[in-house]
Amino acid sequence: MIALDAGVLACALNRFAPAHARASQVVEDLVNGERPWALPWPVVHEVLDLVTHPHAVARPLRPSEAWGFLGLVVASPAVRMLGPTPRHAEALVEVLGATGGTRAGAGSETGAGSESGAGRGIPPGLETAAVLREHGVRELLSADPGMRRYGFLTVIDPFRSPAWTPASPPARRYRVLHP
Repeated sequence: MIALDAGVLACALNRFAPAHARASQVVEDLVNGERPWALPWPVVHEVLDLVTHPHAVARPLRPSEAWGFLGLVVASPAVRMLGPTPRHAEALVEVLGATGGTRAGAGSETGAGSESGAGRGIPPGLETAAVLREHGVRELLSADPGMRRYGFLTVIDPFRSPAWTPASPPARRYRVLHP
C-alpha cells in the first residue's frame, strides 16, 4: 500500500503552486481509483496547518475551505485513514532509532538554514513516519527529500519520477511483517 504526504496534498489544494497540475492528477487518481491507499491523520493535520497559515502561503485558506477539499479526499472509498494505535510508542522509538537522532535533512550535514528541522528537537515527518511504520506502510508519495531519512520507506517523488499512477507496481517486493 502506498501513502500520500502533506506536500503533494498541499500542492493539489493550492492552484498557484508550480506542481499543482501534477499533484491534482495524482490526488484525483488516488481518490477516484479502486486501488487502496493510505492517508495518515498527521498528514491531514499538517496540510490544514500549512494551507491556512498566513505566513506559510501567499493566499491562506479559511479552515472550512481547506476542509472542503480534504473532506472529499478523506471520504474516498479507496483511502485507508491511519492513526496511532496501541503500538505507537514502540513504532516511534523504532523510527527515532533509525534516524540516528539527527535533525539534518537528507544530504545535509548540519541542517542549518534548510527545511530539515533546524531549531527543532525532532526530525520533520517523524509523526507521519511513525504512523506509517506501525501500519506497515513502506511506500510514500512525497516531494520532501527529508522523508528519505526513514530507511524503511521507499519515497516516490511524483513530480520528478516518471509519471506515477495508481496502477504502477510497487517500487520493490516486500515480505509481510507480523507484529
